[in-house]
Amino acid sequence: MTTADAPRGDDEEAQGAGLLALGASGLAVGALSGLVGSAFHVALDAADKLRLAVLAWSRGDPRLGWIAPVLFAAVAAFVARWLVRRFAPETAGSGVQHVEAVVNGDAEGMRAIVLPIKFVGGVLALGAGLALGREGPTVQMSATIGHLWSRWVRLRPEDSRALLVAGAGAGLAAAFNAPLAGALFVFEELLRRFELRAAVATLAACSAGLVTMRMLTGDRLIFSVPQFAMEIFPGYLLFLALGAIMGALGVLYIRLVVAGLDVAKRLRRVSPEVKAGAVGAIIGAFSWIGPFPVGGGELQVQWMLDGGHSLALIATLFCVRLVLGPLSYAPGLPGGLFAPMLVVGGAAGLAVGMSTEILAPVMNVPMPAFVAAGMCAFFVAVVRAPLTGIALIIEMTGATSVFVPLLTVCTTALVVPALFGARPIYDTLRDRAARR
Repeated sequence: MTTADAPRGDDEEAQGAGLLALGASGLAVGALSGLVGSAFHVALDAADKLRLAVLAWSRGDPRLGWIAPVLFAAVAAFVARWLVRRFAPETAGSGVQHVEAVVNGDAEGMRAIVLPIKFVGGVLALGAGLALGREGPTVQMSATIGHLWSRWVRLRPEDSRALLVAGAGAGLAAAFNAPLAGALFVFEELLRRFELRAAVATLAACSAGLVTMRMLTGDRLIFSVPQFAMEIFPGYLLFLALGAIMGALGVLYIRLVVAGLDVAKRLRRVSPEVKAGAVGAIIGAFSWIGPFPVGGGELQVQWMLDGGHSLALIATLFCVRLVLGPLSYAPGLPGGLFAPMLVVGGAAGLAVGMSTEILAPVMNVPMPAFVAAGMCAFFVAVVRAPLTGIALIIEMTGATSVFVPLLTVCTTALVVPALFGARPIYDTLRDRAARR
């Protein structure tokens, strides 16, 4: 061995030891992320039960009972927004765009205060019934855990960044019981390239996060899907058309989210808390009229997958949720975009499927396939992360038979927004935050 070879061997050995230490840190961050994600899920379940109890109690007085759910949601949203503005403005909204800004060096590191504010604020906002998802808060809280752990063990800057994105991936994995989607989300959305050190930390974190989550809350699919067989033809071209439709709807949804934020921003004389309280009151009124359309969206997706509904009812759900999602996001409450998008996409996909069944019965495509394909295509059209979307839907439903339809709808769901010149939602939100 030459003298030139010895340093190279030492460097490789040091690199291997560094990767081992990074993997160990990834396991610790993943376990903590799974713990926080599980606690957040349990707290949200308790908040939902409280909201439903308030609704049940209020129906005892048909004349004045509506006041209770309206006041409940308004106060919860008001307090959640006050916490955000007073203690941690970066916790407003999904939080994914803030994680991306930190990863890109456009924002300072994650502060410890993000954890309690995002947790409590998220429970208040989502517990009030707003059309927001739990994945955004879980991702931001878990990324914060990764950042704080790297500071505690004094990792190098590049390893600190790797651990931050690993925490974010573990958060998404724990939120949806989807470890592969969590890992793909890191490389496709946060980093937008493959990095060895990030891969080591991310895979370790996602595995540890899932183990912790499953130990605490159980191992179950998010959605129960009836078994069905898929015939590729003649439905193949139909899924290409469905992807194009969802691509156009994705562009519309992005514009609605931005329009809602613009309207909220123009109301400068109204405090953020009052705007949030007003939106909460609207959601409370919706829940009084009929509680089904409100909330994060998991119940609505399962309801669609179970089948047996009229086209008119599905179309109504689609229209209501198309508005409620951007409305709930506009005042800057802590909550995610993923879960509400799944409802809109699933309803649109099912509406297309039911229309096709009426007009062309020869297609004979199972309706759950349309729900799954609609969710995936709409997610891809809005977020522009196809691999994450495909993995997410398959892991949430366990329906591997829809793999080819998901690939198919993603093709046109990516092309159509590009033709419109629409930017992905998190890029748009990150740019808006940078201009403030």
